[in-house]
Parts: sequence; C-alpha cells; structure tokens
Amino acid sequence: MQIEGDMPSHERVLSHAEELPHALPQTRELLGEARRRFGIRHFRGGQKEIMELVLQGRNVLGILPTAAGKSLCFQLPALFLPHATVVVSPLISLMQDQQEKLADHDIQAVKLDSTLSAAQERDAVDDVQRGSRELIYVTPERLTNPEYLALLKTAGVSLLVVDEAHCVSQWGHDFRPAYLDVRNAVAALGHPPVLALTATATLQVADDVIRQLGMKDPAVVRASIDRPGLAFEVHRTVNDEMKRNIIKTLIAETEGTGIVYTATIRAAEELWQWLQSEGISAERYHGKLRAGEREEIQQGFMANRYRLIVATKAFGLGIDKPDIRFVVHYQFPDSIESYYQEAGRGGRDG
Repeated sequence: MQIEGDMPSHERVLSHAEELPHALPQTRELLGEARRRFGIRHFRGGQKEIMELVLQGRNVLGILPTAAGKSLCFQLPALFLPHATVVVSPLISLMQDQQEKLADHDIQAVKLDSTLSAAQERDAVDDVQRGSRELIYVTPERLTNPEYLALLKTAGVSLLVVDEAHCVSQWGHDFRPAYLDVRNAVAALGHPPVLALTATATLQVADDVIRQLGMKDPAVVRASIDRPGLAFEVHRTVNDEMKRNIIKTLIAETEGTGIVYTATIRAAEELWQWLQSEGISAERYHGKLRAGEREEIQQGFMANRYRLIVATKAFGLGIDKPDIRFVVHYQFPDSIESYYQEAGRGGRDG
C-alpha cells in the first residue's frame, strides 16, 4: 500500500495496513540531535520515515538516491538505541572514512576488518565487549566468523544495517557472494531489526534483497531518484578521436574535479596515458592495481592532488567527494542502474 504524506517527492510503501503516526515522540528529539551533531536543520525525503520505522523496531528497505543521506538513517538512530548498531559495509576504505567522520561528530564507532593489527583488534574487541561504541562496522566476511558473531550477540545488537544492499542480490550490479551469509548472521544474532540501504534497486532487486536477508514484514521506503542539481547530456561521436576531443573541451570549460568511466581496464589505461600526454592532471583506477595503490590514488583524488580519475566501475562505491563537477561515460556502462549510480557521484554538494 502507498501512504500519502507531506513529502510528495517520494513514495512510501508499507507492507501492512497500519499508517505511521503523524509525528512519533522521537521526531523532535531526532532533529535536535541532528542539528547538534551534524549541523542538519531538516531531513531529506525518506530519512525521517526510515528513522521512525527503525526506532519502532521494523525491518526496513530504504532506496534513496546518491547524495540523499543514507548514512544518517542509521547513524542518528544509533544514538537512541539501547545497544550497538552493526553496519555491514562492502569496502574497508568506506568504513574507515565513516569512522573518521563520526569521530569528528563525537560519535563512537569501531570497525572489525582485516586491516587491524593484533593490538588494534584486541582494542576493538574490548570496545565491543564494554558496549562503549554506538556503531560497529564490519565486512560481510567477518560475519561468517562464529567468534565475532558470539562477541556481537553477547554485547547486544539493536539494529543490523546492510549498506549497499544491492550487493545481496544476484540481480544487482555489484553482487558480492559474502553478502548471502548475512541472513545467517541475523539469525545467529537473535533476529535484530534489519535496515537495508541502497541507491538503486529495481523491483526485482528489491524483492530479492528482502528474500535473501529474510526480512519479515518489511517497510519499503523509496525516495525519488530525481537530482535537480544534475544535468545529463549526450555527445554523439563516430570514433575515439572525437571522444577524446570532447573530453579535452569539457575539462577546459568545466571547473572542479571529474570522473571518466570506461567499460574495460585496457580502455582506462589507454585513456589515462593519453590524458597525461596532453598535460592533463589525471590518475587511473581499476581492479588490476594493487590494493595499496588503489587506496593511494583514491586518497589523492579526495585531496585534489589531480583533477581527473579515469576508472572502471571498481571506483566509486562509497565515494563521498562533494565537489565532483562532471562525470563522463566514455563507454556504455553495464546497466542503467550502474549509469545512474555513477552519474550520481557528481554534485553531492547540491
């Protein structure tokens, strides 16, 4: 059923016939805490609905576009829940980035992943056991470890968040097999409420995510995919020379940083080399680079050490750089969902 509300720009689909109260007791307090911690003065479409449902203990699938503030949907409720919020994230770099940003807002978070030294892991485990962290970030692989599951269950889990939830679906564009074990982890943790979040999900993918995670009676909150700050344009070309000339013109006429997506590693390498020969400040990013090199390149782009990244689809998941001014698809992406998500990495600052 669809609930009509005060935000017509997005759709609320609930799986049962009970409508939400107009204003839950926590709403004013939520907004006050959002202002104090994050400097946020109003919620974006879908955020308030998701947070209210989460605080009611509901299972929720949230489909919000890029730059819509999905992270706030669990970071803010985590401050009000009695036990920790466990966040399943696909990328260690994304977990690190969120942990650092939360520290800036005086929110306690810890991550459990393969980059920790033995001493760091002991400290992280101690933090979890003491219940001194409001958010616990884990990779899906960690949730296959019975010792970690026992640790989390003993400490208590109020909410389990599956970030980039399309990775759960074999119909999704970034399917990751380790995510299929999350359902077993939910059962091992005593079936805490599940919040699954993604920017792009067809009806087929959404249904598959709900099924794969075993979400019972879930509410689905789907916000509008419209991004008024983005302009889409097609340049018709007949060969690579025309494509490259258009890219040169675009770079010369547009301020700020940008991403050029290619469909293959070979194309990324060739285009990057050509850009360098033209004196354009650029780097490349793809799956055949060493993990340390990819991390260094990503950090350099975030720090504006070069204007342009030439990349395959391996680059971008969780990238939160607000001032990207152009995104070019040099070749066709593998799906319309990939195209939308990649294009949506531009203009996050509005």
